[in-house]
Amino acid sequence: MNHSALIESNYFPCLEYFSLLRSVNKIWIDVDEIYIKQSYRNRCYILGPNKTQVLSVPIHRGSGKVSTRDVKIANENQWQNNHWRSLASAYGKTPFFTFFADDIRTTIYQPFNYLIDLNLALLTKCLELLMWNVEVDFWPRQASPATTSTVIDQRGKILGKNQLSRNSQFVPIRYIQAFGKDFVTNLSIIDLLFCEGPHADNVIRRSISGR
Repeated sequence: MNHSALIESNYFPCLEYFSLLRSVNKIWIDVDEIYIKQSYRNRCYILGPNKTQVLSVPIHRGSGKVSTRDVKIANENQWQNNHWRSLASAYGKTPFFTFFADDIRTTIYQPFNYLIDLNLALLTKCLELLMWNVEVDFWPRQASPATTSTVIDQRGKILGKNQLSRNSQFVPIRYIQAFGKDFVTNLSIIDLLFCEGPHADNVIRRSISGR
């Protein structure tokens, strides 16, 4: 692994996101992009008792174009309580909930003011739970990905609303989910971690090769 990847900041990223990062040794997060509303940047998809649920971090909406690094969380809404209740309800009986619950809950409830800091902490925690030895940092403002051949530009590869791009090399691999007979593809990494635990990395690896 001699390459690093440049990618957007996402909240509890989907499995396709992690498939793009599986073979790098450093992740650069682009925080100077123009923030896109109603995207993975502040939301994720989980599988609840009845259907797929969207967990969305409330933000203070500025007027006009806003840089991702400047997006503030609307913490007065106490969104952490709603998100944690939803996660506990969806995954409380999964095989690995008790192993990971404390780490995830503690990270969610940290007093972050900016969305990028929350997303960075959650990504770092998920990488730790996947047992990936990958460094994560914010991409420097003055740098350009075109200046080096060692940076893989993965920005714009992830579509919103839990959809896969036509050119995606990600091949969904079935695993046992908590609810329903029909397998739901490309959910948040949290679904895979709670359901598969230490086998999560193997599922992601197979989703790249398609085997």
